[in-house]
Amino acid sequence: MPAYHQMGHDSENLLLDSGLTAFGGMIISPVNYSEPDVAAQIAAIRAVDEKADFDIVFDPQLYFPRTERGCLREWSYFPSDVDTADRSADSWWQSMITAIVPTIGRLHVDAVCSPAEVPRAYPDAYFAHAVDVGNMLADALRDTNIRPLQTAIIGLAELSTPRRALAVASIISATRCEGVYLVFVGSTEPRRELAHVEELKGAMRLIHALEREANLPVLVGFTSTDAVLWKAAGASSVATGKFFNLRRFTLSRFEEPGGGGGQLPYWVEESLLAFLRESDITRVRGQNILSVASNSNPFGQRILERLAEQPGKAWVALGWRQFMHWFADVEDLIESRTADVRTMLREAEINWRDLEDADVLMEEQRNDGTWLRAWRRALAEYLTH
Repeated sequence: MPAYHQMGHDSENLLLDSGLTAFGGMIISPVNYSEPDVAAQIAAIRAVDEKADFDIVFDPQLYFPRTERGCLREWSYFPSDVDTADRSADSWWQSMITAIVPTIGRLHVDAVCSPAEVPRAYPDAYFAHAVDVGNMLADALRDTNIRPLQTAIIGLAELSTPRRALAVASIISATRCEGVYLVFVGSTEPRRELAHVEELKGAMRLIHALEREANLPVLVGFTSTDAVLWKAAGASSVATGKFFNLRRFTLSRFEEPGGGGGQLPYWVEESLLAFLRESDITRVRGQNILSVASNSNPFGQRILERLAEQPGKAWVALGWRQFMHWFADVEDLIESRTADVRTMLREAEINWRDLEDADVLMEEQRNDGTWLRAWRRALAEYLTH
């Protein structure tokens, strides 16, 4: 399955970028755009013959309904009684779904995620209720061509408990939806890599159980370089956005300004599975360890030209594109089994060790590759248990 573009603020200019054609779908963001804006984005996609199979997914994004979030309150399905209603009542969720159906009908989307809140805790009852809401959506779309997706939001810390992943998968497997939209919630800063072995291992077990045992295709939203782990676990699809705060689902993501998660330029380097600052690129190039992916990335080549011809000039937008081109490319390589994630992680850790031996240090102190040991352990233990 193709990679998905997780839409965010001012992201529509990337949808039709000729260098990002490997993306096969998009996840709409009503937080960032009004319905007319989204309708225009969809119309632009539908007008391109090459995008005939482009999969358009609508996420209602009702994660925090009590708080105003960008454009969300402008949408007709947003409940007017959100501050006073009993949101535990099935009737309240049913009325919301009744309002969502005509909205997605007007937009002509291919799939819609069930509405879901981010809870304070993740007991079994929360997941059972989420499945009930997903089944309401599936029933409402029964006579349409729109695919219902079961939204499954779960804290990564929850998955560090042994067998919790299997218990959650068992509950979610009762959904009548055609797939699962999986959202991992964590506290790790968007610029830091996930590095808790038990959490990563639990997340991979959850993906495997949903895909292989429940036969539910999984689309993991809000991912970054950690997408290689989710693909190794068998996730059908992964999604990412251009900003750092769109590549990871944290509570702060919805509290930051609409302009995005920082305007520093970054380069993703496959040989290290890391994000590099401008000075880092020069150091890494000097050690001859830029990956084949980097050397063939068209946006990477433009960045290198910019650094040579106009050092110091901003290249933030090129950095977004360089990352997203890599993301779609590596997703395809892993899906087709052309790339092996275990080998990728092992070689990246070796490259970091070589840099350490050569006293090559990155600009950001914590950018040292130490998370790769956690990734390798999590993957190895997931594969052997």
